[in-house]
Amino acid sequence: MKKNEKTKKRIQLCGSLIRPLTIGEPAVYAAGGTVFRTSRVMAIHELATSSIRFETMNSHYHLLLNPYPAAAVCQFPTELAPCA
Repeated sequence: MKKNEKTKKRIQLCGSLIRPLTIGEPAVYAAGGTVFRTSRVMAIHELATSSIRFETMNSHYHLLLNPYPAAAVCQFPTELAPCA
């Protein structure tokens, strides 16, 4: 590691994403009744139904998806229902 490289903070918290993660855009999430906006997302390391690990310009995040972990995964049918 170079002397001028800064070590990134590691942040672990329980919350939910407000919008999908996109490389190059800030992450927006809610935790503890507050909405947060991060610096730009540089990488998404893990995407599971119960947690997400991603890296921003300043920090490494481990977001535990509570209270609704399945909300990060599309639960809606992908086919149209027949009309009556």
